[in-house]
Amino acid sequence: MGICAGCLTGRYFLECDVRITDGEGRLMIERLILAALIVAATVLFWLPVQKRLNFLKPAKGTLDFNDFGRRFGRWIREVLFQNRVISQRPLAGLMHAFVFWGFVFFIPETLHHFAEGFGFSLLGHGGFHASVSAIVSVWAVLVIIGILYLTFRRFILRPEGLGKKLSASSGLVAVFIVVLMVTYLLRLYSLEQGTLAYTINWWIHALTILAFAVLVPHSKHLHLVLSPLTTFTKPFHLAEVKPLDFEKEEFGAVELADLDAHTALGAFTCVECGRCQDNCPAYQTGKVLNPKQIMLDLRQGYLSKGNAPVVADEILPLEALWQCTTCGACTFQCPVGIDQVIPILELRRGLGAEGEFPEPMTALMKNLERNGNPWGYTQNQAEEFLDEHGYPAYENQDVLYWMGCLARYDVQYRQVSLAFTRILNAAGVDWGVLREEKCTGDAARRAGNEYQFQELAMENVELLNASGAKKIVTTCPHCLRTLEEYKELELNADIEILHHSTFIDTLLAEGKLKLTGDKTVKAVYHDPCYLSRYEGEKGRQTPRAVLRSAGVELVEPERTREKSFCCGAGGAQMFNEETAGERIPHVRTEELLRTGAKEIAAACPFCPIMLRDALAVKDVTDVPVKDIAEYVADQL
Repeated sequence: MGICAGCLTGRYFLECDVRITDGEGRLMIERLILAALIVAATVLFWLPVQKRLNFLKPAKGTLDFNDFGRRFGRWIREVLFQNRVISQRPLAGLMHAFVFWGFVFFIPETLHHFAEGFGFSLLGHGGFHASVSAIVSVWAVLVIIGILYLTFRRFILRPEGLGKKLSASSGLVAVFIVVLMVTYLLRLYSLEQGTLAYTINWWIHALTILAFAVLVPHSKHLHLVLSPLTTFTKPFHLAEVKPLDFEKEEFGAVELADLDAHTALGAFTCVECGRCQDNCPAYQTGKVLNPKQIMLDLRQGYLSKGNAPVVADEILPLEALWQCTTCGACTFQCPVGIDQVIPILELRRGLGAEGEFPEPMTALMKNLERNGNPWGYTQNQAEEFLDEHGYPAYENQDVLYWMGCLARYDVQYRQVSLAFTRILNAAGVDWGVLREEKCTGDAARRAGNEYQFQELAMENVELLNASGAKKIVTTCPHCLRTLEEYKELELNADIEILHHSTFIDTLLAEGKLKLTGDKTVKAVYHDPCYLSRYEGEKGRQTPRAVLRSAGVELVEPERTREKSFCCGAGGAQMFNEETAGERIPHVRTEELLRTGAKEIAAACPFCPIMLRDALAVKDVTDVPVKDIAEYVADQL
């Protein structure tokens, strides 16, 4: 005697009129097989996942769960609503979101499916389950549309960011997903319950789920499991560098275990989508550096070397480490919460502790040590400029103007400083400067010389705390970022630190600045990386608002706002030699010139230097590069 098809899945075991010992035995065997398969798939899934998570244990620090509410809100936006996935690649992002959202809706149906195999019904057999199934079936269709488009894109269109090598696991996953959706829809709308076809379809669906689970840890699809955690625990700021404690013998990353826990997690979270590489100025100009490959090399290093000590050049090319501008484009684009800049900076710090800098950077280090600025100018040269133009010393005024090295020493950028002081005076702002100000150490820190950075930082921190300043305004986004980092080195945490674009915008809004409005000019605005990405939406919108107030007709380049292309100066690259591929500032300047704008507007002291050099190489003499402060000052 046999058993009815419904009993094979246990769907009607309690109601079935067939009561045959042979059938009950076969039913029991079926359920034991199903249970064994579930256990086996769970073990085969968990063991490799556990192996990868074990690399977090010896890593530096722990995953960060502080400020839970803020993290949870970001998690909702970036994971559940997929806003970063969609906003940066709208079509591909939406198709990916269809697949993700479909699987979220599939969770209760999947649990119900396996419960059926053991004679239970999690969702019942009535109207509630019918309603759930109707909703999920819509998502099943959207998932099929999404996965077919993504498969077409990966295997037919084959954009460079996805890699030249075709991925067998990606093809297999696509097949699994289509099979899951089709078998689900067949079960709902085509196959009759209790038939052999229905039973076979049920088992195909179940086995595909289990096979999918076994495949996930061995492929890039592990991001399905890890990315929610990586996104939740990622820092709130791009490339958030933590100070080293030299008394505890912290010297940066020399071995894999020296990298932080979030970096180790990120190495196994990488989905290999290539968004980072597509937006990396180094990679896009023919350099060795590829932020995606950095994470894949780290992943391979963990898996092949385990916890054995591994120095940087054993797992990735050292040349790549010194090509990063720290622009943050990779981190900003990453849809799964990885910060690719951090391991680069940590490995630089490890090399820097041994004095292993590129030769061109040695002059930077010597000048910072001897003169407190990157170019070797003397303090007297700054003081002569301050005295000549009547810069008041800071004595508890409302605003401390942090000039930065270029405003104090560079002949061209001093004009920006003078324009900004005209604005301060026109608005009736009570302000002053610190005559003893030294370089913030931004270039030293980003080059990996943490010891020199902290020496400069502690001198400046002592000056700032002693000054009693409550509000600092700077024209340099790099100073802005680094001064905020001083708060981890005992700088008064209550000090407000602003970029001059934000401060000018406030003065305009309060009616403290009266502009003539009699001049208009067509200009293209070049977004500095340390504003457009490091400072978020405010860093993108505020400079534009100020420029428009100053009568500037703005045109946008091809890559703009959060997708802005770096000038090439950040990450201490201004003090390095760019020898591989095209020069980053040359590529950026070509983009800006293609807009047809008559002027280039900037909001960072580094950018004009790089862009002017590129204009000179191209023999372009009639396109000036001006700071937003100069545009405003011209309208006073």
